[in-house]
Amino acid sequence: MRSRTHRWLLWVLGAVAVLALAFGLAQYRQAQAAKTRMQNAQQRALFNLVTHIENLEAGLAKARGSSSAGQQINFLTSSWLNCQAARSDLSLAGADGVDLSGPRRFVATVGDYALVLSQKLARGETVTPEEWAELARLESGVKELAGVLSRTARAAVERPGGTRARLAGLTELAASFTGAGAAASDSLNHGFSEIDQLTQSIPAPVYDGPFSEKNLQSQALAQPGALISDERAKEIALSFLTPGESFESVSVGTAEGTIPSFLITAKRQDGTEVATTVAKQGGAVVMATDAAPRGAGAMSLDDARAKAMEFLESKGFKGLEETGWRKRGANANSVVFAYVPHTEVSGPGENIKVRLYPDTVKVEVSLDTGAIVSFDQMNYLITHGHPGRVLRAPLVSPAEARRALRPEVKVEGESPRLCVIPILPTTEVMAWEFRVRNGDDTYLVYINAMTGKEQIVLQLIEDESGAMSV
Repeated sequence: MRSRTHRWLLWVLGAVAVLALAFGLAQYRQAQAAKTRMQNAQQRALFNLVTHIENLEAGLAKARGSSSAGQQINFLTSSWLNCQAARSDLSLAGADGVDLSGPRRFVATVGDYALVLSQKLARGETVTPEEWAELARLESGVKELAGVLSRTARAAVERPGGTRARLAGLTELAASFTGAGAAASDSLNHGFSEIDQLTQSIPAPVYDGPFSEKNLQSQALAQPGALISDERAKEIALSFLTPGESFESVSVGTAEGTIPSFLITAKRQDGTEVATTVAKQGGAVVMATDAAPRGAGAMSLDDARAKAMEFLESKGFKGLEETGWRKRGANANSVVFAYVPHTEVSGPGENIKVRLYPDTVKVEVSLDTGAIVSFDQMNYLITHGHPGRVLRAPLVSPAEARRALRPEVKVEGESPRLCVIPILPTTEVMAWEFRVRNGDDTYLVYINAMTGKEQIVLQLIEDESGAMSV
């Protein structure tokens, strides 16, 4: 009897051991699969970056070579869009010990300068020879950057030894992006270092755009608080996007950007990370991103919208209004919602609601699980409640503003919306917003509420991926 019981216990223990081994193997495979997906995405980012920078170079050259203002506007706007895409690609790129904030800033500056010139042409103004020369100088920098990027990408794939060596090069490239596994090769590290040195050496153009040197200086918070410790920043970060989750490691660094912040990086066992920046003054979360792998998006847009609003309300945001949404492609597994607050100014007989566009808050929601993928309130922290913002009643009535519109456009809606729009990071104007149609195209036209002159025109592009104004 005792022998039979003993054998039974051995069978049970053996079964438990087999199940534990199977579970551990399944967990390992899931972690490896997640790591592979992340590496593949980061590999694509480098090659997409090469494509967007090459397209940027071509767009700038065509803008300078065109004699038609309409064509120049198209090429300059296309260049700006390629810069936006390249900045997104650069957010995934990097190598151990190499800071790519310089390349990101350079690409942002080029795109911003192209947009400034395109808007100048759209207003019927003339781009000066000096401004075209400045664009040519930036184009030369883009050309050098494209060359370095191309060599860096080739370093990962053009190696002797056939397919096996090519695969090893890609694996090495992925390791340089994630910081996982073996260290990046000398050639890849050299390539990224060369990119950083190159962009740092190119002087910024002299202009007043959002990414000019003057406006890239650290900006004060609208409502700064007391300085916090790095331990307090860590507590705030870990309780923000994924409260209660355990991580394999948590590191605390600094990010001396527009808002001096602590950078808290929480790493999971599968290698994915949650990165959160917390303002050193006051302890507000500036931005947060969760890089956990996502499956196919099955959630409806309305359900995702409800998740975003629920998250914002849980963080103390009240009365925000959605201004638009955007997927990162028609089949994307997440969606980004943009929100702004509003205030009121006195008007004839009643107060007038004013939408505050500079005070943007963005929330990205996974269409797979409904989890919050990213959060960004940098602009909100800089502008909302700033003591230097003094809003007065508009001097131009809606009817007077409407007379400034082109006669052939059709105004949608009964009345325009009063809003504050950013011209530069440090400059705002109050304007009447008209949504108009001209043929098959939709535009947002902003008429200055103090002068009655057209301030800016944006084309509204709406498709299955969302709405974007350019």
